[in-house]
Amino acid sequence: MRLRISSMAVASTVMTLAACGGSDNDNSVPTAAARVEADRCAVLTQSALPESSTVISATYNAQPVSVGSTNVTVPFCRIVAASRPTADSNIGFEVWMPPASAWNGKFQGVGSGSSAGSIGTAAMLVALRDGYAVMATDNGHVTNASRPNGAAEQTWALGHPEKMIDFAYRAQHVSTVAAKAVTQRYYDQAPSQSYFVGCSQGGHHALMEASRFPDDYDGIVAGAPAWQWANLMVAELWNSFPNLQTPGAITAAKMTLLNNAVLQSCDALDGVTDGVIDDPRKCNFDPAVLQCTGADAANCLTPAQVGAANRIYGGARKSNGQQIFPAYTRGSELGWTSLYTGATPGGSGWDFFPYSVFQDPTFNNATFNFDTDTDRAFNTLVSGQTIASVYNATPNLSAFRARGGKLIMYHGWADQQITPLSSLDYYQQVQAAQGEAGTNGFLKLYMLPGIGHCSGGPGVANIGGSTGAASLPDAEHDVVRALDRWVVQGAAPATLIGTRLANGTANRTRPLCPYPQVAKYKGSGSLDEAASFACANP
Repeated sequence: MRLRISSMAVASTVMTLAACGGSDNDNSVPTAAARVEADRCAVLTQSALPESSTVISATYNAQPVSVGSTNVTVPFCRIVAASRPTADSNIGFEVWMPPASAWNGKFQGVGSGSSAGSIGTAAMLVALRDGYAVMATDNGHVTNASRPNGAAEQTWALGHPEKMIDFAYRAQHVSTVAAKAVTQRYYDQAPSQSYFVGCSQGGHHALMEASRFPDDYDGIVAGAPAWQWANLMVAELWNSFPNLQTPGAITAAKMTLLNNAVLQSCDALDGVTDGVIDDPRKCNFDPAVLQCTGADAANCLTPAQVGAANRIYGGARKSNGQQIFPAYTRGSELGWTSLYTGATPGGSGWDFFPYSVFQDPTFNNATFNFDTDTDRAFNTLVSGQTIASVYNATPNLSAFRARGGKLIMYHGWADQQITPLSSLDYYQQVQAAQGEAGTNGFLKLYMLPGIGHCSGGPGVANIGGSTGAASLPDAEHDVVRALDRWVVQGAAPATLIGTRLANGTANRTRPLCPYPQVAKYKGSGSLDEAASFACANP
């Protein structure tokens, strides 16, 4: 479908530039180069795009502008567009492109989180400032902000199976293809490289792209990927059950008590006492040692609270012991209260079964049967495909590897929402298929001690992506720049330098090592300096 440029579109672009004001000698007057960019931007409304996509508006912003809550202070051409690959689809996406003089020649897609139906403008701004033409999608739906479950709400899925498929994997793909076409037309050349960067749901979409659409991206950063989405939804209900059945089984005060005890027991297992558990798989702290011997008190756990901890540490499973989703790690306790209590506990898991899977708003999550309802959910059909096959990515990355694709994964060891053991599971399945040497040639996994879901926690992170801004804009500190160097120069990343910030100031640096290596203290030097540690096999 071809859209004709309208006088309104041209007027919109002209008004954006004219708003600069001033005299001919005023620096705020649009330059000839800016006028050229504005004209090139406006003409994009004429573009016929692939994947049943159309440009809704094209505006060149020469001066700072707010897009939602994001203040964009660099000039850019803003494309608002939509893809309709099915009659029931309406996938919104935006493409932001810097002027030709500032473009690095590359394209970046950025992901979102939860079940959100909105454009991730904050992540777009990061890429735009680095010179990328950048795209983000609303995943094929618009979040109903009035719903109590916020970005995790899924009422949009009722009666809309194609929107479920759009959300699971199709929206990211069709938006990527259309956005790269827009980029090529704006600059009169195709991007030299294309990267995808996302965490959580964005990590899920990252691995969907790598496994389903290996030609879309040359390099991918997948943080805390929710790759087994359907299984994760069961796990979120599993972790919410203790407080649903016994209110008070998970409270902030008692989880702080538990976390302090876990750290005291396991912090020094790596040879240094630094407030961080280096590898929680080695921590076997038993919460029963905190159980009250009498009435409930501030310094002990009730039997229900001990049971809640053991349930989450054990991971979702059927009554016969079959694991549905891996266990959660010791050290993640501080995040449990906000996620697994309240009116809609479990994040996306709360709406997933009544609205997306069973298409029955009356379905009661509190009565979920982890034997029968799990199987029923996974085998429910969506447009002829099972829920499990629609929502779960696969570790089959053979085509992505064959075309030279590079993948960097990272995951916080203290992640309260998506257990880090799920990323280890994915990595190990890839390695079983590709071999150790084959895997090392295109995939690196970084485990971040003490870091929660995508960011936060007492450990070091801030390596870009969703972990927080890197302390230095180079390939040793920034995971996206490390990916770029790997793709362009063939130099595989080794150690990344993570940073811990307090009040905006770096107070600790530490090497982050490619799995299975870990950072080991050399025996001298400050525990807050990366130079005091070296990556080594455990």
